Amino acid sequence: MQGGLMGLFLEVSLALAAIIAVARICGWLAYYIGQPRVVGEMIAGVLVGPSFLGLIAPEIQATIFPKDVIPVLFVLSNIGLALYMFLVGADVDHQKLTGKMYKHSMWLFASGLIPTFVLGGVIAYFFYDTLSLPHVNPIVFAIFLGASISLTAFPMLARILQEENLTHSRIGTLSLIAASLDDAAAWCLVALAVALAQAKSILIGLMAGFGGAIFAVLMLTVGKRLFRIIGEKTEQTKNLSHTHLAIILISVLLAAWFTDYIGIFSVFGGFITGLAMPKNPVFLRELHGKLSDIVIVFLVPIFFVYSGLNTQLTLISHASALVIFLIVLLASVAGKYGGCTLTMKLLGYSFREASAIGGLMNARGLMVLILVNIGFMYNIITKDLFAVLVLMAIVTTALAMPIYRFSYPRASKNKVKVEEKELIQQN
Repeated sequence: MQGGLMGLFLEVSLALAAIIAVARICGWLAYYIGQPRVVGEMIAGVLVGPSFLGLIAPEIQATIFPKDVIPVLFVLSNIGLALYMFLVGADVDHQKLTGKMYKHSMWLFASGLIPTFVLGGVIAYFFYDTLSLPHVNPIVFAIFLGASISLTAFPMLARILQEENLTHSRIGTLSLIAASLDDAAAWCLVALAVALAQAKSILIGLMAGFGGAIFAVLMLTVGKRLFRIIGEKTEQTKNLSHTHLAIILISVLLAAWFTDYIGIFSVFGGFITGLAMPKNPVFLRELHGKLSDIVIVFLVPIFFVYSGLNTQLTLISHASALVIFLIVLLASVAGKYGGCTLTMKLLGYSFREASAIGGLMNARGLMVLILVNIGFMYNIITKDLFAVLVLMAIVTTALAMPIYRFSYPRASKNKVKVEEKELIQQN
């Protein structure tokens, strides 16, 4: 093995090749058994970490992922996350929030967020001494844990609905809008928790949160107007030029840098920048065409593996940790699936529809992995809780499709066109 920079290049190249290969294989296997590919990619990250490969073949793991490669993976994964959250933000379109659908989506959003956040706070209170680090403020810990189990995997939800041709159905529209609001609220809570944890005082933490709010307002007003020029130009030429793409990438990276600099994690900057993007169909098609593949196929799997290298599921093997995992899992499912299903049923939806929506909203996916890495990076959570939340994210994500398919069988999908007509009439 060569030394110096060339040696590092060779090590990183081997690691990246392995990451892409394992993610593709596991993603294909997941799809083969009826799961979203992201479930397989999440599991792939755990498989190459100390929980599997590190146990059965530590020499191979050390060869593929030597210690000097980890910082490189960290940098690439964070760039990937910023771009991924940027694309998520670009897809959020609240123009659908009109009339009756607005009220229902707000009820769905609240019923998915509030119960799980409260249950997370209760768990944080009773298990603070076990799961938290001594220097972490109990309020910060409760906010972080509550937000972590309150998330819905908005990007994965969008992919599922697209695959099932339900994006424009009543179920699809409600779920997407509520999930986007859910994630936005949870990200704000996490931003506050990180700011407080970093600042070591409520005043400085609130100042960081205020700085993030100012950034968001400026980006969604002034920035949105400037980006609109790019959107209009793209709509006219039917092409997103290299210069305009460069401006967008620079904006995302600077936004990520700024939000991290003021004490809020970098992905927040990427997400807000995405929200400011034009919603023109041609622009979004061009944007995704130029960025989505490289982000999803190359950069996001790096994050899964980086998370997996920090995940030790063997920590859950002892009885006390297993009990905590089951409590967290039960609270996550009861709060999210139970709250959403009950609320939709009370709003007049059939039980099948309500359960299908609850099952989709219950999936955490990539979002929770992002949050637990933030918590671990900023010393808010222990390795034990890191492992618990990673496993919770995998299990709830894997449950989404079985619950959805059981609740909403293919025969029921004949109603989709009727639902779309109802949706148009209601709005």
